[in-house]
Amino acid sequence: MTAVQTHPSRRTVLRAAGGLGAGALLAGCTAQAPPTPPQVVVPPDPLVVLAVAARADAAAAASAAPTTPAKAVVLATVAAERRAHADALDAEIARAAGSVDGTPLTPPPATTPAAATPPGSTPAAATPAPSTPPVTPPATTPPVTLAQVVAALTANQRTAAAAATGAPPYRAGLLGSVAAACAAELAVLA
Repeated sequence: MTAVQTHPSRRTVLRAAGGLGAGALLAGCTAQAPPTPPQVVVPPDPLVVLAVAARADAAAAASAAPTTPAKAVVLATVAAERRAHADALDAEIARAAGSVDGTPLTPPPATTPAAATPPGSTPAAATPAPSTPPVTPPATTPPVTLAQVVAALTANQRTAAAAATGAPPYRAGLLGSVAAACAAELAVLA
């Protein structure tokens, strides 16, 4: 008579282990996509608001110059300085964000094609006019007054000074310089 084995043979155990291993490999090769990592929400850089405000101050000062002939030269200087502030703030925003191409992160003021062409170069081919006419502001828009420029500069000087108090050292220096320049501009406009 033949004896009945009660324990599995070594071959049976190895076959079962190989089958389980192959099954595990096949289970891992399914078409299921891996779970998506949670999205990290990065808050906007607080300097963006200050850069936009600097460009708005520059535009306001430039538009108030014709209506205030006694302060026209000072307002032109304020406009140039506030554009420089916006450029410096943009550079810091780009540096902190890791941008290496130096493209401005706040919209620059509109320029004419002739003004955008560097000296000594030829202007690019003209682009076709848009199919819709440009939006023209209503004729009743009052010009910017000196008082409005002073109010905006005062508010933005305070904002820059407040932002400097909690900023890292380099940014604090930049914001302190912007705040001090605004204070000096206000003193000259008074």
